[in-house]
Amino acid sequence: MIGLIIGALLLILLIYGVFIEPHVMKVRHVKIAQKQNIKIAHFTDTHFAWHTSSRRFIKFARNIADEKPDLIIFSGDLFDKVAWAKDKNWSELLVILSGLNAPLGKFAILGNHDFDDEKSSGFVEEFLEKAGFTLLKNRSVLVDNAQRTLSVSGVDDWREGQPDLELYPLEASFSLLALHEPDTVLDMETIKQFDLILSGHSHGGQIRIGNWRLHNKGSSSADGGLYQLNERTKLYVNRGIGLTFLPIRFGVPPEIVYYEI
Repeated sequence: MIGLIIGALLLILLIYGVFIEPHVMKVRHVKIAQKQNIKIAHFTDTHFAWHTSSRRFIKFARNIADEKPDLIIFSGDLFDKVAWAKDKNWSELLVILSGLNAPLGKFAILGNHDFDDEKSSGFVEEFLEKAGFTLLKNRSVLVDNAQRTLSVSGVDDWREGQPDLELYPLEASFSLLALHEPDTVLDMETIKQFDLILSGHSHGGQIRIGNWRLHNKGSSSADGGLYQLNERTKLYVNRGIGLTFLPIRFGVPPEIVYYEI
């Protein structure tokens, strides 16, 4: 009898993790500073695949439209497997991503899943640029908001790319850095030059029960939420939207984050 009860509970949890939590949308608002009067939308790790269609992102796109951010950041892992994605029709996704708008622009970086088996990120780069994103691959740009400038920087993926670990922001009143794996900050030599760092990759563990979570290379130092790295610099690890390895989320629902700076 006890075995049947345990089995039924495990089945219920499995059904929840496969069919319910992956379809949830957690919206977070994080106050970083109040000097710039800028709202940043940040989404990451969509991992579009057989188990995560482009339609799942529609509610996130609608939320972005409702929130009216000044700037949008995507921090990598667009598809789960690039080799698989190349043979599929992603016209609907292109329309959805192209419809995202922000007056100060929308920017993207690459994650480790954005590279194919030949270590090329060309397919994802071209797709993001068609969708209207400015790709930040080891470079910084300036955006202007009512005479206040914002430096937006991004580095190549830490695991599969060639990140510039000495990248500096441009001179501005606030400096933002996007990177995929949180552990990149352990190697970057210019961390103290940035005010806010945005990352993803960890999925918050994707399956999390209490303090236990699944671990992946690149998120050993930080796996979700806000961290104070030094007197100046804050890091936020976004738990992401999609799934990888297993089509299950438990204890860490998909999230989109808005920062007020």
